[in-house]
Amino acid sequence: MKTLIRTAVTVAALTLAGGAYAAPRTATLAVENVSCVTCAPIVKRTLSRISGVSQVAVVERDGRATATVTFDDEKITAEALAQATTNAGYPSTVTGVKSVALAR
Repeated sequence: MKTLIRTAVTVAALTLAGGAYAAPRTATLAVENVSCVTCAPIVKRTLSRISGVSQVAVVERDGRATATVTFDDEKITAEALAQATTNAGYPSTVTGVKSVALAR
């Protein structure tokens, strides 16, 4: 019985710890066709609705935008984020991806 309890506790601890060590990542996307006042908010809303995305910032300048997206790379890839904006009519490319340092 003690062995069964120890095994159950160990499995539970390992299951919970798996998510605790996953570091979020931040992708930077160069977004095109951002030509009106509603375009940047549409890009932001498109990215924000994706499962695994926790934060989005979009800065528009001269018909282009830079989107900075914090996401869980176990749920979504940076390339899939770019594809989502492209599917919404705003072609984008990934210009960088980095790990986000977590405070401990």
